[in-house]
Amino acid sequence: MMKNKSDDLPYVLSYSFRHNGKEIQSFRSSLPVLPASNMKILTGFVSYKLLGMNHKFVTEVKREGKHIIFSGGPSPLLDLRSIESITESLGIGNQELKHSDLAIKTRNNKIDHHPLNPSWNYDNSAYSYQPKITNFSLNENCMPKNSSLQSFTLQDLHEKEDTFIPVKNPKNNLKNGIIGTSSKKRGKQDEEKSRSAIHAERLEDILDHMETVSCNYSAEVLFKYLSYSRTSKPGSWKSSSVILVDELKKFIGYDPQISVADGSGLSRSNFLNTSFLSDLLMKIHLKGGDDFLRHLPKPGVGTLKNRLKSYHNALIYAKTGSLTGVAALSGYIYSMDTSFSIIVNNYLGSEKMTSIIDNILMQFLSENQVS
Repeated sequence: MMKNKSDDLPYVLSYSFRHNGKEIQSFRSSLPVLPASNMKILTGFVSYKLLGMNHKFVTEVKREGKHIIFSGGPSPLLDLRSIESITESLGIGNQELKHSDLAIKTRNNKIDHHPLNPSWNYDNSAYSYQPKITNFSLNENCMPKNSSLQSFTLQDLHEKEDTFIPVKNPKNNLKNGIIGTSSKKRGKQDEEKSRSAIHAERLEDILDHMETVSCNYSAEVLFKYLSYSRTSKPGSWKSSSVILVDELKKFIGYDPQISVADGSGLSRSNFLNTSFLSDLLMKIHLKGGDDFLRHLPKPGVGTLKNRLKSYHNALIYAKTGSLTGVAALSGYIYSMDTSFSIIVNNYLGSEKMTSIIDNILMQFLSENQVS
């Protein structure tokens, strides 16, 4: 058994390990803590539960004279490659775009027009470094600091985050992305036949991206979309918070006593406890949700790329989380049929918070003879 932690730790530690639905090891597991990106477990699972893994987010792109009109959406995975495919199917060439008074119009938005969550503003500042959340976006509403960087993927964006910044005007970013593509110009007859195009993104692909690289942008789009899926009105953070808690309450069978402000975990107004999180993960497994759990990173992949590599045989799928002074890791260990949640808050020490968490998990695995 793991040694009991003293109550005089210089930081807040909470963990819960659960087997066959019962908590088998824990420390302060009922204490409310900041979950950071472990919130993406909640957002991802409720999206999966309400929409289904094969749900498609469809964006229709129409060409009407000099206008390109986007409708439907949202489109969190829309990138330069997608734009190039769309413009080619519409028969739009580079020279034509340069010499036209082209306008980008969006309509039928499914999420509201508030691009930044109020709880992302810290120290009385009215500015957030998080990209604006919009119904239509290009490259997660980010752009490279170096304007000469033309070719990159969403994976590049997350692996080299310091080289990108949020755009001030997302619609301009979308327009510039279209104008910047190198699509082939088609003949007039082809152009007349290709006046609309469809861009579709499966929930499964969005979840895979969101959970693996811990994408805040995709998480917030999904989160706001939850209330649209229920009400058919543009989704909002406030409405989706109510829906998410309500769905979790019905799924686990009790009031989880959590505070939800956003879907990504960026807000410091989110609170939950590790006992609830380990219970949620266990019930997801017991009720047939393994196809969701297996979208969480495993050792050596995504945000676990450099962690727990020697424990591949344990078949661990887990979501990381980090904010200043906060770290989290929660997931499922299939070799032991055990769910777990480990969260550190208010940390000011020199040792890496991830090392503290990994050591607790590795000690648990070692005591249970898993390698």
